[in-house]
Amino acid sequence: MRNYCKGMATPTAVIFTMVSMLITAGYLKYAMSASVSQKYRFEEAKALLMAETGINTEALPVLPKLVDQSVVLAADGVFLEGMGFYRNVVCSTYVSLEDGRTIFHARGSGISEFRNTLGKPVRIERMAEMNLVAEDFSKFMYFTNSEEPGGGPQLGSYVSFGGSDVLEGVVHTNGQMTMSQFGCPDFTQADVSAANGINLNNCNDQNWGSVDDSAEVRVYPPYDATERAKENANYVFTADDMLWRSTGKDTLIMTEIEFVSGGFTVSQWTYLMPPVGESGPSPTNFNWDVDTEIEQLGNESIAFDGPYDSTLQVYFMDTLFIDTEDIEGNDASNTLEMYEIGDTVLVRSADPDSNKGWIGVLNSTDQVSGIFVFGVQSLGQFFENGFSPGEEVTLAFQGGLDDSVPFNNFANYHNHPNDGSSVCQSSGFHHFDFEPSNNVPDILPSTTFFTDFAVIYVKGGQVRVRGTVDGKFSIVTDTFTEYRRHDDISVVDRVWGNIWLMNDILYEDSNPITGEIVYGTKNRLGLISGANIIIANTMENGGKNQANGSDIIINGALLAMNDSFVAHYWQNSISNNSLNGPEFSSPLNSKGDGRGPFRNPASAFPQVTGNSDIRGQMILWGSVTQDKRGYMKRNAPGPYPVSPGIGYDKDYHYDYNFSDFGPPPMYPTSSSLAGGAILIIKSYGEVDPLTLKEFSE
Repeated sequence: MRNYCKGMATPTAVIFTMVSMLITAGYLKYAMSASVSQKYRFEEAKALLMAETGINTEALPVLPKLVDQSVVLAADGVFLEGMGFYRNVVCSTYVSLEDGRTIFHARGSGISEFRNTLGKPVRIERMAEMNLVAEDFSKFMYFTNSEEPGGGPQLGSYVSFGGSDVLEGVVHTNGQMTMSQFGCPDFTQADVSAANGINLNNCNDQNWGSVDDSAEVRVYPPYDATERAKENANYVFTADDMLWRSTGKDTLIMTEIEFVSGGFTVSQWTYLMPPVGESGPSPTNFNWDVDTEIEQLGNESIAFDGPYDSTLQVYFMDTLFIDTEDIEGNDASNTLEMYEIGDTVLVRSADPDSNKGWIGVLNSTDQVSGIFVFGVQSLGQFFENGFSPGEEVTLAFQGGLDDSVPFNNFANYHNHPNDGSSVCQSSGFHHFDFEPSNNVPDILPSTTFFTDFAVIYVKGGQVRVRGTVDGKFSIVTDTFTEYRRHDDISVVDRVWGNIWLMNDILYEDSNPITGEIVYGTKNRLGLISGANIIIANTMENGGKNQANGSDIIINGALLAMNDSFVAHYWQNSISNNSLNGPEFSSPLNSKGDGRGPFRNPASAFPQVTGNSDIRGQMILWGSVTQDKRGYMKRNAPGPYPVSPGIGYDKDYHYDYNFSDFGPPPMYPTSSSLAGGAILIIKSYGEVDPLTLKEFSE
């Protein structure tokens, strides 16, 4: 019997064929799915690229000039062939509550459209956003608008960088930078730039961090940014409340701020800027009456007994008629009764911008029917036009100088001509050493404000600063304040809004010996002066050749809007009287205010220190921005031809917390000559799908 084996070839072939078909189908499905996924990812990338294109094309040109507003660009969409389109590019700004910085925000949508494998249209939308901040002046270790000297009197022609200058970080001037012929600075850790060239002399810039001798100019002073700081101030302390009043002579107010643990302490007191006049009747304001007869004198009025000659521009008169009530209806009798024969009196317009006035001496006083009648002898008058009917005018006592006030001489406090029209300039004599009467502040007693964040605005005056900073703070002042001189209210002068550094000012976690700042510290300090920032001549700061103290350590960002960061060298204890004292016959040529030998400590007799009033080191960890370059030391050669001289050796260090983590509150931002802020990208990325859905709904 024959055995037959059943064949397996056909079933096996069928099975393998089916498996192969399944594998092929699976592969084709996978390949198709991978292709679709790759296509989708590609279109997603195109959509995101379109969103980025919208931000770069539409938003970036607009953002630098955007202020407190929001705009939507390309609302109808902008199509790019082969790519897709972008739309709804939103530009806005907002202020960070953490540090007061303005954040410039841009957000845009990008859309890509394609057909899937079934031929159906597919739309993919992606959104990108960008946050930028304006470059601010704390970015600079050292910044000047000009390398010309400034801040004090007797300025030289230029200031150069020499062998004692060691700087790190960003060093920039809008002017021309000059190296000394007698020694070269150490800029190995500095990025140096100048808008108008660098005069190297014998120095080599090859080992500097970087060099740019045609850099972009930053607009200076940053008035708009500083005004925003004032407008957003958390605390405002006014120092001009006692100026330009209708009654009483002008009185200035000094403010002092001391930073303490948990906040800051403020005190304010009145002071008078010499020359101080002797006491007498207070100035009184009246309406001007053009009638020249006593019977016709109106209420609350004052008049001459003679008319105004418009051709000669003078009044022909010898009598004053004065009502017993002033312009506000108050009884002025007691004040008017204080005038005596022989007193010098002034009648002038109450408008400080008006050049109208008369001065004379009383030769008789009387009262007729309730009206004061003063016989006068004219000493002088200045009129372009006569007083107008009803114009507010001031009657004032013009006495001699008060002998009880020390150094009560014009030349001890002013280095400009005493001609009635010249005023104190930002580069010249400035003074801080006015203490409260009996050491008791009469405007604001010492008051502590507990906070760890504040912009402090001192309005209309200068401020003295010291202490330990615990938090984030900025102090801002005005440029200058005009006042009527106490000895002659017809003369207007200026006090500049200087910030005076009275002693060390340190962050609470800084090294108390070296001043070194902790990287990552929460503490910040911005000093934004409308005028100068001046290291005061105090015992703590090394005054009188370090007789009772030495050095000053400063943590913070310093910005002198309208002049300089400067040492108080015009108050010194050099033995030469022409260097420590004023030129009484020619104040414009004065080199010193004459009070240095009598201070640090206070002394009834002058104590001088030879050719040296060296006060130690000025140690700065922070940033310095100034309009002009202030002197830290004055010595030979130059107007102060002594050695070693007056002032400080410099020790500068940049605080990288400013560039890496942010500036002090509301610190001024920079802008280009083209207008608008100079922006720096802080963050960039795609908006997550959930947020995108919220914006789309």
